[in-house]
Amino acid sequence: MISRYDLLANVFVTLAASNVALAALNGHCPPLGPVLPAPTNPAAHQSVQLAIHNITDAFHNLTAELNYTGISIAVKSIHEDSPLLELHHTPAVLNPNGTAVIDSQTVYRLGSISKIFAVLSLLQQSQVKMDDVITKYVPELLELEGEIDEISDITTVRWNEVTLGALASHMSGIGTDLVNDLASIPTDWTQVGLPKLNESSKTGCAGVLGLPPCNRTEFFRDFGKRHPVYAPFTNPVYSNVASVILGFAVEAITNTTYENYVRQSIFGPLSMTNTTIFTGPKENSWGFIPVNETWWGSSLGYEDMAGGFYSNTLDLLSFGTGLLKHTVLDSVKTRKWMKPLTSTSSSGLLLGGPWEIIRSNTVTKDKRLIEFYCKAGNLASYNNELCLIPDYDLVITILSGGPQSNADLVDLTLSRIVQGLLPAIEDASKAEAIPKFGGTYADATTNSTITLSLDDAPGFSVYDWVIRDVDIIKNYGRFAALSSSPTDRAVSVRLYPTNLGSQCHTAWRAVFDIGTPEQLAAKESNLFWSDASCHTWGTMDRLTYGFRSMDEFVFELSSNGSAQSVNLRTFKVELERKL
Repeated sequence: MISRYDLLANVFVTLAASNVALAALNGHCPPLGPVLPAPTNPAAHQSVQLAIHNITDAFHNLTAELNYTGISIAVKSIHEDSPLLELHHTPAVLNPNGTAVIDSQTVYRLGSISKIFAVLSLLQQSQVKMDDVITKYVPELLELEGEIDEISDITTVRWNEVTLGALASHMSGIGTDLVNDLASIPTDWTQVGLPKLNESSKTGCAGVLGLPPCNRTEFFRDFGKRHPVYAPFTNPVYSNVASVILGFAVEAITNTTYENYVRQSIFGPLSMTNTTIFTGPKENSWGFIPVNETWWGSSLGYEDMAGGFYSNTLDLLSFGTGLLKHTVLDSVKTRKWMKPLTSTSSSGLLLGGPWEIIRSNTVTKDKRLIEFYCKAGNLASYNNELCLIPDYDLVITILSGGPQSNADLVDLTLSRIVQGLLPAIEDASKAEAIPKFGGTYADATTNSTITLSLDDAPGFSVYDWVIRDVDIIKNYGRFAALSSSPTDRAVSVRLYPTNLGSQCHTAWRAVFDIGTPEQLAAKESNLFWSDASCHTWGTMDRLTYGFRSMDEFVFELSSNGSAQSVNLRTFKVELERKL
């Protein structure tokens, strides 16, 4: 018999297949990032409404079997007041100490989503650089004592080489944890071959299992006994302690407690009224507390900075929206923050600080590469995900708890939301972009014209590009006289937005894709790395004349954001849009 969990997977796969044409890029290589402006009113589009309907049906199929587990999912565009999608499941069997109905204000434990706040707190400090060594702010680290007197690269962390950025991106090489130590669990470990330990080899604290939470003094007493895993900047190793140390740095820099700073500088400006650290909500009746859950209300001590936050759907949507709208961090710092800092052994996962950056080219019809800036959080039976999609200005939240909740459930839910909704969001982008930028632009005095249209490929297709009676695309080979690439191949031109502009003007850039899909496939078949023919980052802004780039298109906008004309600066012509 097929379980409802398997049925959900099948339903979502069918849903994704019905919305995504399995077509290749056909040689197109767009820049990384949005290929059209994000839709500003996606909820109004029929394809989005249909996708939401199908996801809702699949969600109900899944949750019909979750009798002890609660789950909340939501998707929001930063351009709309209400979420595009918001679904909650209240299990049949409830803990009488918690909420009776799960909704957008129901509080869950966040786990490691908490780590985002420490990094954001540091980025808000104008005098602090992420390349600063941690000992500048937490000099006590240099005084950590090891398990034994021996001091070597194997036993001792090189703290003067560890930066704030290394801690944020899990590249410090330090150990993962202190609290999660088998020695803290009251059982006889000698029965499975482990040696008997003396008390100095135990923390004596944990915050659970009947042990008191660990404090800062106990951290500095014990963490020196943990050996490094790598030298700094060698390889990523997930570390809860890294976020704790960043929290200590925040306290030193701001001269206040970590809790006070985060509450005043992040929670307050973003109206996150039900997000707390160190303690749960004021009333347990606000929280989802699974039956037999022992971690609710327990403090992890200093490790609360890394995994002890409580929050709800409403607050996390507000947080994600605030980040994408640059409410608590300016646009330059936000763009820099939301970029990879290191790779991992998975080709689909890069790391930021502390973003877990999922990369996929299987979601949209054009099969281009998209990055999802996510942070997972897992604590006991709570399993959660916060995910931002800057290309579409979307925030996704998944909160869950209970015996049937696990990381696999969250990963599947995230995947199916993305696979079910993103093709429809892309349709909404195109539906909004066509009336704003599509069509023919012309200037009769110079006999110049250009046409922009949309198809299944990324961005706008550029064709009928004639300037002063000269077909620009057919003459690409002559323009590319200084290029090292073959110029006798087929040429197609696509147009993509940049983040440059104002209310009156916006700059786009054209990409000249050289070669047929067959020619590009033949080239890549002889090379050992994927997408070897896709190197737009190295070919943009190459064709210049009189200091102006041939690929620069500047649109003049009307009051409603629609293009009135396009200025082709290299050719010194301005073409009026023909409606």
